[in-house]
Amino acid sequence: MTTILISAGDVSGDRHAARVVRRLRARRPDLRFVGMGGAAMAEAGVELAVDQRRVAVGGLVELLGHARGLVTAWRTLGACLESERPELVVLIDSGGFHLPFARRVRAAGGARILYAVAPQIWAWRPGRLRKLVARTERIAVVLPFEVDFYAAHGVAVDYVGHPALDGLPPIEVADLPRLRTIARAALGLPAEAELLGLFPGSRPAEWRRHLPLGLETYGRLRDRRPGLEALVVLPPNLDEPAARALAADGLARVGGRVHFTGGVPTDPVPTSEGANRPALDAIDVALAKPGTVTLELLARLRPMVVTGRVHPLTAWLAGRSLRTRWLALPNLVAGAEIVPERLQTEAEPERLAEALEPLFEGPLRERMIAALGSTRARLDAADPAAGEGASERVARIVEEMLEHPGA
Repeated sequence: MTTILISAGDVSGDRHAARVVRRLRARRPDLRFVGMGGAAMAEAGVELAVDQRRVAVGGLVELLGHARGLVTAWRTLGACLESERPELVVLIDSGGFHLPFARRVRAAGGARILYAVAPQIWAWRPGRLRKLVARTERIAVVLPFEVDFYAAHGVAVDYVGHPALDGLPPIEVADLPRLRTIARAALGLPAEAELLGLFPGSRPAEWRRHLPLGLETYGRLRDRRPGLEALVVLPPNLDEPAARALAADGLARVGGRVHFTGGVPTDPVPTSEGANRPALDAIDVALAKPGTVTLELLARLRPMVVTGRVHPLTAWLAGRSLRTRWLALPNLVAGAEIVPERLQTEAEPERLAEALEPLFEGPLRERMIAALGSTRARLDAADPAAGEGASERVARIVEEMLEHPGA
């Protein structure tokens, strides 16, 4: 039996890896998967040596408080590499952990490496490009402009499309009211109330920073739009009681009606793609942290404001090497600020409420929806086989690397 070590350091990577594994297992029952991940990968059949929550830490200064968990994860995954001797190693994003681990794989010899979602070296610390190329056999990228970046540096890459779009086909503006009605019925939400979606992130530290901020912003918005309700969208590693405990103070202060959806499932982890679609379709406007969810919101034409805070020293250190004007994926793909970014000192409830309020109705909402649709069309135009999906393409690359050692 052929062993593949597959490693994902966050929730979106866990979901992507799980889809890749399911496709491979359906065609190659002789494959065995071990590695680092979360609930979705475990449900797909990966034997987890490391729970990804040990490394799901955002920021630089923030790493200091999680050093023990990171060291444990590093040692355990290294021991897995040595004991299992995989034929292939598949790494998904999380460059801070995976680029050094790729060096360890290379030093151990034997296993070839596919970096299935390349880290965003075009955005910051471009000096990592040399390490990425030296330590991997193949590199897959998920955004069209990444191809140009690598080509300019003489590096060949596989463009696979973004996994966030798997299971999220294009929609028309005329479909939005119908999809909103269907999604709200499925989630048991009020049919007519205006609804603000809060997406604080998938890491515990992000929740502690961003959920109180989102709730306070909701309270400010209710002063402007009486009757407004909020939907807090939980990541799969957090359950509603835990989320409510984190939000208790904020809920008591803002009042109104706050709903929760998602989180730790009571049944086995769902294998259907686009599992977040009802939450995306149910809301009118979103407040989201930078990350994959902003591309999912773009795919469903949901107006948004992107916000986030990290430790001030982390922001300063990152800013010294940042090579892009924006952090939100919709803006990066569009090459313009089509969704507002309110980060660090601008991530303040009153400023967020001011940016969100005109997105519920009127010309600004219409212009943003049109810009989101154009940006989604740009993604599809760059990808002639968009319907195939990123996970299918990565699975095919894995098969090529197994069947043709020179591929």
